[in-house]
Amino acid sequence: MKIALASIGAFVLLLLMVFALNLFGLGSYAFFAPKYTAVDNKVFHESQQYNDGMVRDLENIKREYQTATPEGKSALRATAIHRFEIYPRDRMPPDLQNFYDSLNR
Repeated sequence: MKIALASIGAFVLLLLMVFALNLFGLGSYAFFAPKYTAVDNKVFHESQQYNDGMVRDLENIKREYQTATPEGKSALRATAIHRFEIYPRDRMPPDLQNFYDSLNR
């Protein structure tokens, strides 16, 4: 009888330890996950592919704006300003910086 109670007690203790370790794992994940995500985001924004893609996107917006009708330009202006504000100015080529300055006038 004592062996059966000890076995059941050991099993319950094992289950409690597994639960406690899982709870600790969730807690540590909640603490460290934002830090890992911030590092991943920073690495992504500094990658060559991201920068090339953003410059290409901004050049396409510039081209669309320049070929648009006056009504189309007024519609594209807010979108263009928003897209240009997202990307750091020091990473833009000079022609895109000048275009962005002309939009803000």
